[in-house]
Amino acid sequence: MRGIKLYNPDVAASEKLAERLFSDGMPEGISVIYRGRNTVGVLPGAVPACIKCFAEPGVVKGAIYGFCRLPKALRAYNNAYELLKLGFDTPQPIAAVCNTSLGLLKSSYYVCRYAEGLDDLRGAENRADFPALAKALASYMNRLHSSGVLMKDFTQGNVLFRRDESGVYHFTLVDINRVEFGVGDRKRLMSNFGAVLDTADGLAVLAREYAALQSDPPAVEAEIREIYARRQARLWRKRRIKEFIRGKKK
Repeated sequence: MRGIKLYNPDVAASEKLAERLFSDGMPEGISVIYRGRNTVGVLPGAVPACIKCFAEPGVVKGAIYGFCRLPKALRAYNNAYELLKLGFDTPQPIAAVCNTSLGLLKSSYYVCRYAEGLDDLRGAENRADFPALAKALASYMNRLHSSGVLMKDFTQGNVLFRRDESGVYHFTLVDINRVEFGVGDRKRLMSNFGAVLDTADGLAVLAREYAALQSDPPAVEAEIREIYARRQARLWRKRRIKEFIRGKKK
């Protein structure tokens, strides 16, 4: 695979931005809103753009993404169009850029419209309107699953929402490079319940609302609780292992 530049012709200056990312990397004037393994920043303009710079892979992963597998930036770009086609909201895709050297993936970027005025699900259980939010979220998840959409990073920070003046909730998905379409396995789809809320009590409300939409509510509700418990147990084990390793290093 050679370097790739994709851009949305319906967005003004998208081609120019893709060219800038391809040749110069992250542009000047960007406001960084997250810095970790990946970097996310907002570029102001007529169409405010959110740019995600993916961490440069090592040699092995660079070869995999360069020769065998579609890079994350390109997957996010393609997934955005597919989600929108299916009627699920995600910020408007603007561009995807991948740089390679000797066939190995180096830098890569995904650009979408910056989603303003939205909340995420962190601490959602503490909201006064949580019962109504949980019911709306359960309906939304049921619609995703009925459409065969499995978002593998269905976490609190990646599910955004707003409540309009009529009290209707609207959901938006971000960080969408790991989305699979055409999934029919219910157990895989229901893995979404593992990390979508903070607490077991909040999850119980969501599970009850989701199960009410299924043909066998008691079985589905029990399955969701088990999925959440297994996820929390894994997280607890990882935390204990990290604490043990840190203790050994002292």
